[in-house]
Amino acid sequence: MSLFASEQILPGAFVCQYTGEIIRSSTYRRREMELNGVTNYYGMAINNNEVIDARAFGGIARFANHSCQPNCVVERWDVNGEICCGFFAKTLIENNEEITIDYGGGNTTATRRKKCMCKKAGCRGLIPM
Repeated sequence: MSLFASEQILPGAFVCQYTGEIIRSSTYRRREMELNGVTNYYGMAINNNEVIDARAFGGIARFANHSCQPNCVVERWDVNGEICCGFFAKTLIENNEEITIDYGGGNTTATRRKKCMCKKAGCRGLIPM
């Protein structure tokens, strides 16, 4: 699955919010193990202790794919004590262009990695997970 722009999006513009169930990181890791072999993970770390799990329910942001040269950046902000995550355009995104983020957020020290399929110039080859 993928996420595509339905209109032109200007750099810096809000694209969408990442929504789902907020759970402890340990609960998310347990769920991942229970789904051994399932390749579609929909978790976004909020901090070291919590993850937004969008597997069971969530918005369109969960369908954004990884790219080593993403056109969106993930920003976290506090709204009345609740941490929210949103995608903001890094570059001009044209109508029908795929919306992408860096799953690893530039993390180069992660011990879990997955082969990257983005095929972009400068691809790191692996996605930190």
